[in-house]
Amino acid sequence: MTSYHRLLVGAEAQVHQNLQSMTQFAQEALEEAMNALKTQNGELARKVVEKDLKQNHLMRIVEQECLQILAKLEPKASDLREVVASMQIAVELERISDHAKSIANIVLTMDSEEFSGPMDRIADMGDLCLNMISQVMESYANMSDELARHVAENDKRVDELDEEASSSLMMTLMTCADTSMHATHLLWIAYHLERIGDRVGNIAERVVFMVTADTPELG
Repeated sequence: MTSYHRLLVGAEAQVHQNLQSMTQFAQEALEEAMNALKTQNGELARKVVEKDLKQNHLMRIVEQECLQILAKLEPKASDLREVVASMQIAVELERISDHAKSIANIVLTMDSEEFSGPMDRIADMGDLCLNMISQVMESYANMSDELARHVAENDKRVDELDEEASSSLMMTLMTCADTSMHATHLLWIAYHLERIGDRVGNIAERVVFMVTADTPELG
């Protein structure tokens, strides 16, 4: 291995490590936000909100690392696609954390005494999104476009659950006064979970691009 390739491999390995940290952070943020919702735990919700700056910092680090690789090492072909995809994936992971923070902020405004609604579907959306994040980043680590395509297919189920939850909540809004804003809050939480599913789909598209140079629309 030439000195150039040693430098490139080492730089890419550092990017992978930081993306792994971002993945863990995003998963923890979403899991804690959903637990805060289920238990109406304001302290846990505040923890999610307060930690978000760390994820923003990690994204900036990955961006700088990728830009340095592009400027100093001028990677070609598959290495170039990997660097570009990694930079885009970092943005998607940061936005997933933003959606988790938004869920936590909503929890902080909710009235725990009015806790009800289609929580089974919303909880299923959260669990499915967590599993999708784990699998799509596994596809990135293993450069598996097949797994990435499979993960993107799961977003259809997230959309189905969102439609079911939203229909139930809209019916509530049409038939009852939402004086506590509870149904409205749950609608927004379902929206953020649906967007997380879309973000994972975007990551899956970047993995396919990285591996195959194809730019599919997997959503």
